[in-house]
Amino acid sequence: MLLTSLCTATLALNSVACHNVSALKEMPTSQAVSSAKSTESNYLVGVGKADITGPAAETGMFGYAAKQMVTGLNDRLYSRAFIIAEVDNPESKRVVYVSTDLGAMFTSVKLEVIKRLHTEYGALYREDNVMLTATHTHVGNGGFSHQKLYQIASQDDTLAGYSQQTFEAIVDGIVRSIKQAHNSLTPGKLSLAQGKLVQATRNRSLPAYYANPDAKDSDSTVNEVMTQLRLNKADDSPLGLINWFAIHPTSFSNKFTHLSADNKGYAQLGIEAKVKQENNSNFVAAFANTDEGDVVASGGNAYSAPGFEGSRNEWQNVIRDGSLQLNKAIDLWDKGQPVTGSIDTRARWVDLQGYEVEAQYTQGAGPQKLCAPARGYSFAAGAENGPSNITGIYEGMTRDSLRLTDSLNKVDTSVLGTATRSAFGIVSTGNQDKCQAEKPVLLPTGSWGWVNNEQPVQLMRIGNLALIAIPGEPTTMVGRHLRQAVSNQLAPTGVNTLVIAGLANNYSGYITTRAEYAKQHYEGASTEFGPYQANAYLQQYVQLAQAMREGKPIRNEIAPPDRSHKSFAERPGVSFDDKPVNQQWGEVLQQPNPSYSKGNTVSVVFRGAHPKNNLRTEDSFLIVQQLNHGSWIDYKKDSDFDTTYSWQREKLAYSKITIDWRIGQDTAPGTYRIVHQGDWKNGWDGSITPYTGESNSFQVR
Repeated sequence: MLLTSLCTATLALNSVACHNVSALKEMPTSQAVSSAKSTESNYLVGVGKADITGPAAETGMFGYAAKQMVTGLNDRLYSRAFIIAEVDNPESKRVVYVSTDLGAMFTSVKLEVIKRLHTEYGALYREDNVMLTATHTHVGNGGFSHQKLYQIASQDDTLAGYSQQTFEAIVDGIVRSIKQAHNSLTPGKLSLAQGKLVQATRNRSLPAYYANPDAKDSDSTVNEVMTQLRLNKADDSPLGLINWFAIHPTSFSNKFTHLSADNKGYAQLGIEAKVKQENNSNFVAAFANTDEGDVVASGGNAYSAPGFEGSRNEWQNVIRDGSLQLNKAIDLWDKGQPVTGSIDTRARWVDLQGYEVEAQYTQGAGPQKLCAPARGYSFAAGAENGPSNITGIYEGMTRDSLRLTDSLNKVDTSVLGTATRSAFGIVSTGNQDKCQAEKPVLLPTGSWGWVNNEQPVQLMRIGNLALIAIPGEPTTMVGRHLRQAVSNQLAPTGVNTLVIAGLANNYSGYITTRAEYAKQHYEGASTEFGPYQANAYLQQYVQLAQAMREGKPIRNEIAPPDRSHKSFAERPGVSFDDKPVNQQWGEVLQQPNPSYSKGNTVSVVFRGAHPKNNLRTEDSFLIVQQLNHGSWIDYKKDSDFDTTYSWQREKLAYSKITIDWRIGQDTAPGTYRIVHQGDWKNGWDGSITPYTGESNSFQVR
């Protein structure tokens, strides 16, 4: 049975991993496959998956902007690629959808990926038919944007905010995943299912949400709809799955410093493991994001603000939120309806600074222009679930209400708060912009050249499904408005399902409605181009949809912004590795206990070297091995959720490696050991040499 055996295939810490599985109906795999059948193989489909994990130590993370420095690896990061083409016209009617385990997607990556694909395939894969998205994990590598603002947000303890090694790992992995999908193209079928996942998420910015005139027209303050596209081969065997659900992957907190795909990654690993086990196939599952701008997990994380608190156990929060998504995806597994219709795409670059929004898109406000990009005071405050706690700075600071003494709002009237606002005021006094309306400008990111004015817009049609690719984080209400507007245009063509593909092709902060913007909460203060940015996007996507409906091309009036020629601040690389003269590379400094029970954690410490010497791409820094009839068989690697690789510097050039294995309830009793793989750098000639170390064996009861 698919559901009852799922818990043994997912990478569980304990019984929490099977949360709510018993509440779902049991479903034979044969039933799941047969019920998803379509009448014919009307598409070509291909899938690919490649490792994009960057350095596992001494580099910055992107998401929380908390100067987290990576100290290890909890589970590897991947690019998952899906190619869908029409059987009768596979060259011109072809699209590529990619979901990456990253905090955001950036223009720098998109342009380089297209450049490398062009070298390999000519004009087959282009900016308009390739969509790159990010899951928005907040504990992934940073330092791969060419825009200054996001390099600052990726800074580590040395204030370096860029890593060419990370950039190369990401670009190379995305290209490899697309190549795999290209090489695996085969006749296949698509099915589409939707269902509600309730109470898993909440709106973190309710005052802004309820400011919308149409807020009460919906029965929920978040988008609870999960949309799932399943790819089958012609013989109905499962090939791939794309799942869209709105949630911030922030189940790991801003104190966590190990790379992970967070709750989306947990769900991906779980369903991939199960389907591969039962079908012996290279099944690829992406749990992608959508309109999650103001949406967080209901359960919070270990360091969420009061009212949003989660478990103090970091891993339990991820298991909880990942399991909810995983279980709902399984519930939808056999409920898909056949996808029919053509493949099509429209895309272009738009210069948003000074962009003119027509009156029909501004809800009675008349023609409007967008502003030079800027961040407001409340951007520095952080969101309700994770405030920055900067004294004197809070959400809701507007031009009309901002006072040095806070005499109007009276949120923080302290002397220190007044001093903080005064200091901020010195920086921002000459940068105020009336165009930004309610927003008191803190950072004029546009005039400082910290962000791109040019943004990519893209609309992709896959039969009766349309993907609205937006380069940022739209709020729940922005998502509703966009889906409705595009639906009005494409419904006559047979499109009946629309999904916001958030964090697509670039990152430009948040996108809020005009009413939400006026409240100047974190999301509004982070809406770069002013109060009518969402309206500008609405206008753009309607135009793309009109062109798609009428079969007309879209003219690209501006060139994409390429900053690859610039130099960026990078942390120095590894000079050399060293060790005590009486120790060997890979030597065990702390052996495991003789025996453990399920639910315990095995911890082994090795003398090792810096992980930047070799990223071990498509490999592993650790292996949990099981003794089977006299031979050691690989059981877990660092791509598994319940193992953790930790790096620690000692003295100048010593490295101590700690490997933890949280023994899941599904672990078979037996004899196990821990293996560490690494590479050390010679300071004399720069050569890099691999090494291994093995622990003593131990029993799992």
